[in-house]
Parts: sequence; C-alpha cells; structure tokens
Amino acid sequence: MRWYYVFLKGLREQIRDYWILIMIIVMAPLFIFIYFLMEESETTSYDVVMVNLDRGGLFAQQSLNMGDSLVHYAETLAGEEFLHFTTAENRESAVELLMEGDADVVVVFPENLTSSLLFSLENMAGALTGASVPDPGHAVARIELVGDVTQMEYIIGAIWTEELVNGYLLDAGGIRLPITWEETTLGYSGQRTMFELYVPGLLILSIIMIIFSASAAIVREPETRTLERLKISRLTSIEFLAGTSLVQIIIAMLSLSLALLTAIALGYTLIPGTLGFILLISFLTALSMISFSLVVAAMCRSIKEVAIIGTFPLFLLMFFTGAAFPISGGKLFTIGGYTVMMNDILSPTWAVDALNKVLVKGEQISKTIPEMTALVVLTLLYFLLGSRAFRFRHMKAQ
Repeated sequence: MRWYYVFLKGLREQIRDYWILIMIIVMAPLFIFIYFLMEESETTSYDVVMVNLDRGGLFAQQSLNMGDSLVHYAETLAGEEFLHFTTAENRESAVELLMEGDADVVVVFPENLTSSLLFSLENMAGALTGASVPDPGHAVARIELVGDVTQMEYIIGAIWTEELVNGYLLDAGGIRLPITWEETTLGYSGQRTMFELYVPGLLILSIIMIIFSASAAIVREPETRTLERLKISRLTSIEFLAGTSLVQIIIAMLSLSLALLTAIALGYTLIPGTLGFILLISFLTALSMISFSLVVAAMCRSIKEVAIIGTFPLFLLMFFTGAAFPISGGKLFTIGGYTVMMNDILSPTWAVDALNKVLVKGEQISKTIPEMTALVVLTLLYFLLGSRAFRFRHMKAQ
C-alpha cells in the first residue's frame, strides 16, 4: 500500500503546482481550437482573372470565338465550383490584380485559340474521309497561366482552371476520351474535413504534454531531498514509480478527454466503437511519456530546469512525430522490406499512426498490433535508459 501514499502525495503536489496542471490540460484543446480556426480561414474559392485575346474564326459560315464561349461558360459556373471568374481587358491589368493580391490566377486565351481548334477539327475530319487539309502556317494555341508558384492558391486554382478549360474544349470539339476517372477514398478519409484529419495527432499531443508534469514530479523528490526519506522508508522503486505514474495517467486521461470533447464540439465525428481503442492507445502513450520523462528528469536538478530543458523534447515530440502535422522522417535503414525512418525512434509516431489507421483509413483495430508493439518496446527502452540515467545523476548524490 506504500504506492498509494506516494499517489496521494503526488496528487497533492500536482494540485499545488496548479499552473503546470492547467498548462497541460488546456494546451491540447487550445491547439485543437487553433487548427479549427485555421481550417475556417482557409480559402474555399480561388479568384481567376480571364483575358480573352482570341480573334475568333468562321465555322459553317458563322463567326465563332472560343475565348468568348469559354468566358461565358466559366461565368455560368459561379457558385458551383471552387473557382470565381472575372475578366480583364488585357494581360497587364490582369497581372496587376495578381500583384496586388486581388487574384490568384490569371489565364490568357491567345489570339489563335479558335483558329487552332478549328484547324484540329478539320484535320481530324480530313483524316477520317481521306482528304488532306492544308496547313496555312498553323501554330498550336498556347493558353497562358500566370501566378505565384509559391502560393497554394495559385497551384490549386491553376489546376482546376486547366481541367475546366480542357474539359470544355473536348466537349466543344465532340472529342470523347476512351477512359474516365473514378475516385475511391481510403476508409473515412473522403468523409473527413481537413480539421478532422488533424484530430488524431492532436489527441496524442494532449498526452505528450505530460512530460512537463511527470518530469517535475520525479525531479521534485531529489530537489526537496525527500528522496532520502523515501529510501529510508524502504519504499521500492516500483512502488514509487507506480504511485507517481498513476497521477500522471490521470492527468493524461483528463487532458485527452477535454481535447476529445473540444474536437467533438467543433464538429469532429467520433466513429462508433473506437473510443476504447483511443483510450488504449492513449494509455500506452502515457506510459511511454512517463518513461521518457525519466530521461528528461535525469538531465535536470530542479523544476525550473524542467521548464527550460523540457521545452526541447516537447517540440521534438510535437513536430517530428506527426502529432502537430503529418511528417515523415528521413530513412535510417531497412529491415525485412520495412523502412525505418528517423522519427520512428519517437514513440508518439507509432501512436499517431495507429490512430490514423483506424480513425482515418478505416482499418481494423487488429491491424494496429505492429504499431502498439513498437510503442511498448520503445516505452521499455525509454524506461531502461531513463532509470539508469536518473540513478546515476540523482541517486548517487543522495
């Protein structure tokens, strides 16, 4: 029962250090709210300025201008596509709008757009009938796209504009491709918003935050010299770690619950039957972070040092494990056809992968056994390394 008294002692001290407790519990919901606002502020439409320089041509004794037809077609799509189309008199004025940030893409229809298309149609008809079609200095029409390639708004807007123009020209020419495209999304990925795709990683981030409280709880004993009295009381290391870890697990589950409730309140859809799996992965991650905290505690002699030194591993775990955003580390080596990446040595990486498999890709929970195994193995390695380092740094000094 001595572990129970360590638990009560740790619980009282954790409540006493309420600022650390508040930071841990509030930080993950705050990140979830920030990511929600980021998605809300993302551009959902892209401004495209069209410049029509097409001179037109004659088709069946009637004048035809494909540039005008394209402009009219684009304007009829207002509100139905991601693209918002406007027109400009010339290329210079359109580029000026681009430079001022009032447009994302400029598309310029060339002078020979209609004539080039008509020549291609006549050439195709001649090939079918065996008649030859003269080439009066024919040149392929080049539709120009103008924009800042460093901006995602230009990249997406340009791709959509190109697809729209190509599709219209094929329809206008009566050309049918021999293939069609069909998209099949993996699991729930097609049903999730960008915000919901970030939530699994942010749930793991809520667990990562306990490295501050866990490290502080461990360092507090040698700093206040209570470690000597605990040793005199014949308290074993297992009992001490059990009591301390139980407090941190409660904090981790509280932080996770608040983060998950925040995500649900902001529109995240919890898949039925996955709550138990989320709790299991979170529990394993919490144990891993407690073991990792032993390593951090071994480098610190006071709680003040925990607040300073602990920031580096926090950022490391936050940004290099996929918790804050998707990331893939550099290749280390290959075992049995499996490539081990640099960030695979960080246990939250496996926790994020496991949650993404079930919550995003829609895979069975049994498919995450390799990730859970890696999580447990890394937890044991952290514990062995941390306990040895902590004993060398603090226990010998007592």
